[in-house]
Parts: sequence; C-alpha cells; structure tokens
Amino acid sequence: MVATLKVMTTLEVQPKTMARLETPDSSVRVGVVSFLNARPLVAGLEQLRNWVIHPAPPSQLIDLVANDEVDLALCSSVDLLTAPFEPAWLASTPLGCCGATQTVRLFTRGPVENVSRIHCDTDSHTSVALLRILLAEYWGISAELVPLGDGNDVEAKMLIGDKVVDGALTRDAWPVQVDLGEAWFDHVGLPFVFAVWMGKASNSRRIQRAGRVIDRQFRLNRTRIGHVVSQAATDLGWSEAAATKYLGSHIRYTFGDREMDGLQAFLARCRTHAVADRDVPAPMAL
Repeated sequence: MVATLKVMTTLEVQPKTMARLETPDSSVRVGVVSFLNARPLVAGLEQLRNWVIHPAPPSQLIDLVANDEVDLALCSSVDLLTAPFEPAWLASTPLGCCGATQTVRLFTRGPVENVSRIHCDTDSHTSVALLRILLAEYWGISAELVPLGDGNDVEAKMLIGDKVVDGALTRDAWPVQVDLGEAWFDHVGLPFVFAVWMGKASNSRRIQRAGRVIDRQFRLNRTRIGHVVSQAATDLGWSEAAATKYLGSHIRYTFGDREMDGLQAFLARCRTHAVADRDVPAPMAL
C-alpha cells in the first residue's frame, strides 16, 4: 500500500526569509523542466541574487539532484518511487492537469487497441509510466514500449511537452490522437500530477525555504501571465494565444486533496504494474 500522504498548508513568505535565501552562504540551485508549462513557476527566479536555474528535460532532473548539482528540482512524480536517494518533496505548485493536458499525447495510425509497439519520448519518466498503466487498465492491451527514434515510419508514438506543438502532427498523418491526461481522468476520475518539487531529505530545510520563494513567485506570475507568455511562447514554438489558453485552462499548479488522491492512485498503480515499489514519505510543509 502507498503510505497515506497529508497535504500541508502553504505559508506566506516573510521578508526575512527572502533575505536569508539571498545571502552568499545560502545560494539556491533549482532544476526545472525546459518546457513552457514551467514558466509560470520559475519566471523571474533567475533574477534573485544567488539563485541559479538549471533547465533540463524532466527525466534528467532527478539525476541533477542525485549528483548534488541542484538543491531541488521539479521531478517526475514517479521519481518519488525510484529516486536513488531518500526524497523530500513539497505538496505545492506541481505540474498537473484535471482532464486534457494537451502536451502528453499518444499518436497512432489506427485504433489504439490494435497497436503492438509504441515509440516513447523518454524525456518524462512519469508519462511513460502513465502510458504503461493506461495500456493495461484503460485499453486492456499489452504493447511493447521502445525509445523514440528519428524515423516517422512507426505505427504509434508518445510525445510530451512543447514537441507536441508541431504542424506535422496532423489528423491526416495521425488519425488517432489521445491526450493521456484526459484518458487518466476518464479512467480514474481524478487529477493527474506529472511533477513535484523534490530534493534529498538531508537537504530538507533548504528545500522548504526555496519552496516558499517558488510559491510566492508563482502567485506573482499568475498576475502577469501575459508578460510571462510573451517572453517564452514564441521561442518554444507556441503562439501567444495558444500558450495563454494552455497555461490557463489545461495545466494546473495547485495541490489539494484531489491532487493528493490522484497522485496516490498513480503511485499505487505503479506498484501494481511493477514500475517501482517503495514507501513514499509525506510531503513537507512550507
């Protein structure tokens, strides 16, 4: 059984907390996904004194933590089960969805039930685990999952992040396109949490302090989302209109009881389908 996880209350950041984080002996190194969906969480943090932001694909962030290259990172939620260290994590400002996410999608030439092999974007550990669960429980099939290559002559592929914003991914080329966030919600009826802020338990105090600042930065960025979008969208292949709709309607950054239930349901299924088997610590309070 997955341990019961309790949602902690987010605390306001006091001015003295920010001052302490900006002193020379308490620099903060943060790993973030290099996709548009992380910009509302981290835009502006690079301007803080002694803060260093390391963008990377989601699957590489856990290694940055493991190798002590960052203090905390927005890691794939399945890494709570597979991290090569004792993790500490925050139930605040995750990357999630409640229904369609738009940017974690399965593309097939025909019915999913007929697929025997899927070429998977390996940039996200969580998305691959989610696909494995849905194949078994939602579609009731067993398909081989292999890494995504350069060729397009495949019967099915899963893509994540900004790579889904590609004019070549038409309905003519890929008649069946399934949003995995939507499939999860249809199957389980709960939100899905793709990534959470995570670090080493031995570094918990620094993680908590950094989490307070990230929480405050996100609340600021929500009030200036147009500015955040205009700075990032074009460089990442999005139109401003599409990016604004995506960040406002599809990606969720809140963590409440339903998000916790969704995360627990996912981790329990990871155990069932032999993705990983490990106790998960309760989240830390900010």
